[in-house]
Amino acid sequence: MRDFRDAKAMARTLRAALAAKSIKITIAESLELTARSLGAPDWNTLAAAIRRVEHPEVAPAPIEPPRAPEPPAVGTSPRRTTFSPELEASLYRAVSFAKRRQHQYTTLEHLLLALAEDQDAAAVMRACWVDLAKLGADISRHLDEDLKSLVTTDDVEPAPTAGFHRVVQRAIIHHQALGGGQATGANLLAAVFSETESHACAFLRGQGMTRETAVEFVAKSAGGAGDAAA
Repeated sequence: MRDFRDAKAMARTLRAALAAKSIKITIAESLELTARSLGAPDWNTLAAAIRRVEHPEVAPAPIEPPRAPEPPAVGTSPRRTTFSPELEASLYRAVSFAKRRQHQYTTLEHLLLALAEDQDAAAVMRACWVDLAKLGADISRHLDEDLKSLVTTDDVEPAPTAGFHRVVQRAIIHHQALGGGQATGANLLAAVFSETESHACAFLRGQGMTRETAVEFVAKSAGGAGDAAA
């Protein structure tokens, strides 16, 4: 599984994926977008973090704590994709859930637990008859009991997993392709279903929620914005 140390490979994958959609960006732009999707403010900061892991004997300059990923501005769309304040808070909350448990990674399950408290994502889940209290309890139990292998004694910021990275990237790229604007937690929630083998997807399906019902509700309530995660 890829993590932040594979950022250059992720950047190449992103650039190729955008090129397939006739959206051309430079290598430098791809590196910057990948860094932001992984929670770093810029590529130089992420590169320093990678060097610190690969060469611990070299003491790098202090770096800023990871921030919530900022959506990229790509293509020629007149509107740039941004995150709603609620979604930004949810991304920070996902990281805090991982840090509170001393997990070295922020997983999709941390993200889904945060989205259960996101007003936009929660509205979709309630419309799909998801019991939010049960969902929160089930995810918390999974994080506390099944992810003990992620616990670390190192004082490091939890890095987003490849699955987390893909969900955020999928949501913002599709949202940008449809004209940009403000993405919400509902867009990320629908994108979670793209990770079909994840526990996060299983928790939602276990309560009868499907990608189709999520996208349909988001599309009706946001005038088509839900298709951004389709």
